[in-house]
Amino acid sequence: MKRGRPKGKSTDKRSFGPLGDLIRKKRLDKNLGLLDVAKAVKCSVQFISNIEHGRAPLPWEKAEKLSSYLEIQMEELQAANLSIRADFKSFMATSKGKRVSKSSTALGSVKDAASVVAVSNQDNQLNDIIRLYQSAPMANRKKFYAEAKKLLETL
Repeated sequence: MKRGRPKGKSTDKRSFGPLGDLIRKKRLDKNLGLLDVAKAVKCSVQFISNIEHGRAPLPWEKAEKLSSYLEIQMEELQAANLSIRADFKSFMATSKGKRVSKSSTALGSVKDAASVVAVSNQDNQLNDIIRLYQSAPMANRKKFYAEAKKLLETL
């Protein structure tokens, strides 16, 4: 006997952000379960669930597999992922219920006020790029993606 509800069936209408909503909608439209997507992308069911619920960003190396499996335009998936990554810039991992020390996070290298200002400026630039991207016509969106990716690589 199978547990849970049938594949592709959900009554949960909550929104968990642009990336989670996009992936969940495409998955449910195709009557796929989390396990189907996890196998196609070669990751755990929990990880796909975390992405759908806005608890984790999609790793760039998994984006292409997910895009082709769910038939989502790569540009649309990358844009949604960029908006999530902006929220997760200081995402802290957990290990057996204990927080990892701040020195091992992305912001661990911030040692003085000048560094804090620099990181804050980069964050503001990224948010500006995302806002411009969302208001730009589809034909012009590639340049915003390239700018955002370049900025993220400097973080």
